[in-house]
Amino acid sequence: MLEKLRDQIASYLSHHEVCILSTTGAQEAWAMPVRYRSRGLEVECLVPRWADVAYHLEQNPHVLLIIQTCYASGLRWLQIQGLARPVAAPDWDQLLPRWASGVPPGDLYLVVRVTPERIDLVDESQGWGVRETLEL
Repeated sequence: MLEKLRDQIASYLSHHEVCILSTTGAQEAWAMPVRYRSRGLEVECLVPRWADVAYHLEQNPHVLLIIQTCYASGLRWLQIQGLARPVAAPDWDQLLPRWASGVPPGDLYLVVRVTPERIDLVDESQGWGVRETLEL
C-alpha cells in the first residue's frame, strides 16, 4: 500500500512544474510560486535570489509546498512539509533546459532541495476531506 502511494505521489510531482513555496520569518509567513523539478519524492525548487522567501529559508529551512492540479474535475492538490537545503552544484541543464540568457542562472536563482517529512494528497473529487498521507 505504501509503495503504491509513493509511486502515485512521485508521478503527481513529475507531471507538474510549479508549486507554491511557503516559509516563515520572524514575524510573518511568506509564499510565492516557484518552478521545481522532482526526483522521486524530493523536489528541487528554483527560488529567485531577490525574493524574501530566499532570505527566510536561510533563517528557517522548514517549508510547505502546495502543488495544485488543473486536470482534475474537483479540487486536488499535493502538500509537502519538509526541510529545504541549498544545492551546491545544481544541474542547470535539467532545471532550465531552454535557458537562453547571457546571465548565469546561479546569479538569478538559488536552488533548494526539499526533503519531505510529510506528504498529503488531497482529492475533493473523491469526497470532502479525502486525503492520503505519507509520513517520512
